[in-house]
Amino acid sequence: MMAPGGTITGNAFLPGAPHQVSAPHSSNAPSFPSNNQYSQEEPDVVREWRERRDLQIQHREEVAAGRKADTIKAAQTSIDEFYDNYNNKKERNLATTKKEAEDFLAKREDTSSGGTSWQRIAKLVDVKKGPAAAAAGKERFRDMLLSLQKDENAPGAKGY
Repeated sequence: MMAPGGTITGNAFLPGAPHQVSAPHSSNAPSFPSNNQYSQEEPDVVREWRERRDLQIQHREEVAAGRKADTIKAAQTSIDEFYDNYNNKKERNLATTKKEAEDFLAKREDTSSGGTSWQRIAKLVDVKKGPAAAAAGKERFRDMLLSLQKDENAPGAKGY
């Protein structure tokens, strides 16, 4: 049963009992202002805070956009420099390889003609003294090759 003031009493929800539930009287319900009322009645302090916040957000976005543009520009510059360096290095390597191939072919023709077999071998092998020839085995080989080069009667000097 319903008591005055909108409260339920007794066995109102038992099976077979009358179900009389009513909403509280509208005079007792609190009324809340709508969003439009809040924005119209907003204090000056809150309005100024919102304006400052919006300006700060706008400033941050401008700074971020500037940094992004600078980063993109720097990245594009780095990429361009990389490809310039890469292409220059590639061209230098191609020119060096071509020159080395020409030198090799000229040297090959030069070593296959003239002199004894040991003289032709000495042209192919570096017989100069230096830090690379410091090992005892290399030193002995160099000396032996030089002596064979000078001796025209050495075995194999006349060729086949």
